[in-house]
Amino acid sequence: MKKTGIGYRITAGLVVTALLTAILSILLLFVLTEKAFNDYIKQNRIEQAREISGILGDVYDRNGWEGVRSLVEGASMMRQGHKRWMGTDRNPTGMGPFGGQGMGPMMGIIQRQVIVTDPNGNIIISSEDISPQTPISKSLWDLRVPIFSSQGHIGYLIVWSQARPAEKSLESIFFRTISRYSFLAVFFGLVIAIVVGYLISRQLTSPIKKLSDTVRLFTRGERDIRLTVTGDDELGTLAADFNAMADSIKKSEELRKNLTADVAHELRTPLSILRGTLESIQAGVLSPTPEVILSLQDEIIRMSRLVKDLSDLSRAEAGNLELNREEISPVELKEKFSYFKTEAEFKGIDFIVDIPPDLPKISVDVVRITQVISNLLTNALRHTASGKIELSAKSSKDGVLFSVKDTGCGIKQEDLPHVFDRFYRAEKSRSRTTGGMGLGLAIARSLVEIHGGKIWVESEEGKGAEFKFFIPIIK
Repeated sequence: MKKTGIGYRITAGLVVTALLTAILSILLLFVLTEKAFNDYIKQNRIEQAREISGILGDVYDRNGWEGVRSLVEGASMMRQGHKRWMGTDRNPTGMGPFGGQGMGPMMGIIQRQVIVTDPNGNIIISSEDISPQTPISKSLWDLRVPIFSSQGHIGYLIVWSQARPAEKSLESIFFRTISRYSFLAVFFGLVIAIVVGYLISRQLTSPIKKLSDTVRLFTRGERDIRLTVTGDDELGTLAADFNAMADSIKKSEELRKNLTADVAHELRTPLSILRGTLESIQAGVLSPTPEVILSLQDEIIRMSRLVKDLSDLSRAEAGNLELNREEISPVELKEKFSYFKTEAEFKGIDFIVDIPPDLPKISVDVVRITQVISNLLTNALRHTASGKIELSAKSSKDGVLFSVKDTGCGIKQEDLPHVFDRFYRAEKSRSRTTGGMGLGLAIARSLVEIHGGKIWVESEEGKGAEFKFFIPIIK
């Protein structure tokens, strides 16, 4: 079953939203329009009642309720077609059925049904055959207009009827017009929703499709492929994150390949020596003297140290190396490097230790920190032919700053960014015997970082190097 694309879902969502919004808007428009139209009719009835109430007040002053009743009944008969009533003896005013008043307002009595009540709401007169005991509904009572005569407030007048043909025609035309334009609005709304949905979905799906294609090529081994970052929105951030991930994966693969090659290289030499020596002993070419056995043991120790260093480095980088922390004063580390003084003096190099006793205590794994300093001192001794090597420590903000400074050959600027990389040697031609295996500084960096600190180097070629690392105070 084919999956529905995100573009279709976005467009469908906008169409449904537009359709529901249009339907709800039309329903609301019809409800509000009907209410407004009814309010208009109601107000029209009230205005007519106000005009008629003045005439009824005048008739009441001349002939009382009987005159009002005659006027209302006569108007009712005229509405029913009994026009012979005009000019009969029942004329209450002697000036025609309207008492000399204008024809305009009185046409409301002829065209409408009217109810006249007393001030208490009891029906007195009605143009329809309505019983005086009939209760007046709230909708009719809301149409009441007070009737005043010279005697004051005498009652209420209610003018009501079904909508006239003209009103019905107006209402029909009005609603028909609203319906027509509402359907047009719905149609154009749907068209706009489809167009906007298509444009938005295309804008969204195009970079997503590019990302999908790039990921597919990347998984097939094309590690150099990257996305073009075209904006600072979420899609642009996604593209930048993918590029960063791709760079990280490529770098990791390169490191893995280099690691494999370096390990193979480091193991190949001692294994070749072991194999060649053993084969020579078996062939009788070489006698298994103590010196030969000792050389074989040295190679085995070298391989064991390589495996151990790689294991420690991998565990440290993965965060799985456990630390046996204890609070110590940095000056307690001073005695752990007394052996180094003998090695330095043997090469004619001065070894200076400057660790004041008043430094703040730090929480460290003593064995691991000793290993860090030992690696730095060994590295300094290897690259210093004469002069001095100084181990120092001083208080720094929120921690202690250690330093191993030498007067050796220094480090080239192009090599500085790589000195902490595993198996990295600034002098590619150095042998394993004089240059080590290239893991000491990488291990030192990992051990410092798992203590929450940082390590760096400052050097100028020909003027020595200074390795510094910072260990924070655990509060």
